[in-house]
Amino acid sequence: MRFLSIDSSLANTGIAWGEYNKGVFSVQGIDMVSTEKTKSKSVRASSDTIDRCSQTLGFLRKHLNVIEPDVIFVETPSGSQNSSAAKSYGIVCMLIATLSPSPIQVTPIEVKQATVGKKTASKQEMIDWAYEGHPEADGWQLRKGEPMKKMEHCADAIAIAYAGISTDEFKRIESFIK
Repeated sequence: MRFLSIDSSLANTGIAWGEYNKGVFSVQGIDMVSTEKTKSKSVRASSDTIDRCSQTLGFLRKHLNVIEPDVIFVETPSGSQNSSAAKSYGIVCMLIATLSPSPIQVTPIEVKQATVGKKTASKQEMIDWAYEGHPEADGWQLRKGEPMKKMEHCADAIAIAYAGISTDEFKRIESFIK
């Protein structure tokens, strides 16, 4: 079954895609889009936010059209410490609501537990786990043979898929496909 896994925020969205068959993942590729707040004072803040959302949505639509996933996995946002984080939270929730097929949702804690095995896993531990498990995935950006720090969003996307297959929702879907 073809899958697409998404780790999204307003600033960085990482994805992973590939095949899943009887407990075995083949991660074929990873990709990421980053958006930055404009520095131009002549652009309204709301227009800038809309532009950034458009960039992310366009990125995802392009991949959805090419991959045509049977299943999508997403990490739902949790907690926001300030208004900027709350805005990103809302944007990601709206993005998730627009996806088809309807995605299987997991929490950040479920993702860390299903992969590294502890809910306090660091970004570096997540990157190391994903790269050690799937160095074959096309798209890793390396420096001195190691994934760059910015690859954390793609690493999280890989981990999100692993958490997604352990959900009851996925197990029900999988039982129909067999």
